[in-house]
Amino acid sequence: MNTYRFRFNNSKKTLTILFWFFAALLTISLTIIVIVIPSDPLFPAWLLLISLPLMLTAIYRFFKAASERQSTEVVSLNEDGFTSSCFGSALYSDMRSIQIPAREIALLGGKQYDYYKQTDADFPNLVFSITIGESKTLIWILNEWGGLYNSKDDFTIFFDFLTALTDQLYQLYHVNESYNSYLKILDENGSWEKRS
Repeated sequence: MNTYRFRFNNSKKTLTILFWFFAALLTISLTIIVIVIPSDPLFPAWLLLISLPLMLTAIYRFFKAASERQSTEVVSLNEDGFTSSCFGSALYSDMRSIQIPAREIALLGGKQYDYYKQTDADFPNLVFSITIGESKTLIWILNEWGGLYNSKDDFTIFFDFLTALTDQLYQLYHVNESYNSYLKILDENGSWEKRS
C-alpha cells in the first residue's frame, strides 16, 4: 500500500474570502482618510476608534479565511482503490472519469517554468478532478512550481499519486491496449472516461 501526503488548495470559502477582502479594503481606506484628514466635521477623530479595530479584524479574518483554503491530504492506494483523508474512500470500479490539465503540466510537455518567469503570465493553478459514481467529484487544485497553498514538492508527490492511480486503472481497463503518452490512460486533453 502506497501513501502520499501533500498540501493543496481545496477551493472552499471563496465568497467568505471575497467578503473579508473587500471589508479590509473598505476599512483600510476609512482609517487612512480619518488619519489624513484630522478633525474634519465629516470624519471626526473618534471615528478612528471604530475604524482601526474594524480594519484589524477584517485583515485578520481575510488571512484566516485564505489560510483555510489549504488542506493537507493523505492518500493511501491499495489494490481496490484509494482512501483520502479529505474525501474518504474511492474504489477503482466506481471511478467514472478523470480530468487533468495535461497540456499545462510541464512534466507532461506543457510550458516550462522559464516561460512564466520571462513573461507576465501568472503561474497556472491546475485543477484535477476525479468523478466517483454519479454525483461525487474529488477536486484538488495545485500549482506545479509551488505557491500559496502547496510547494513544488507537494506537486511532485501529487503527480506520483496520479501516476500510480492511472497505472492501476490502465492495468484494470486497458491492459491489452497501447498506452497514451499522458499518464498511460489520458487522452490529449487530459481526460479519461470509463467505458460502459
